[in-house]
Amino acid sequence: MRTIVLALAAAMAATTAQAVDLTPSLALNTEVVAEHKVDAETSTLTATPELAFTPTTGLEMTAGIELNVWDNTNKMTIDEELDVKPEILLGATFVPAAMDNLELEAATSYNFETEERGEATLTATFNF
Repeated sequence: MRTIVLALAAAMAATTAQAVDLTPSLALNTEVVAEHKVDAETSTLTATPELAFTPTTGLEMTAGIELNVWDNTNKMTIDEELDVKPEILLGATFVPAAMDNLELEAATSYNFETEERGEATLTATFNF
């Protein structure tokens, strides 16, 4: 029961989080996710702060990091998460002005602990 209350409190706190526009083209977006798996009886709380830069209409470039704040399976806390070097998530999304039903996306990551780049992914999405 305590787990459900903690997940509910985290979800309520997440709804008050919002983007902070630092400049007209630069924003700090933060996503907080509380998840409870009923069958496995595990709960997690993650926070993903992301810096978003929009240099022109239709183009957004992002850099973020996923932080494991709490995990009841091994009691991970944010203090332990900050003891290791981070993995930065990098991405770019482009929506052409003439074709708003087309979205082009590029994503990768860089792990400062292992000093390796993650898999680079190119995605094209067509909505109709």
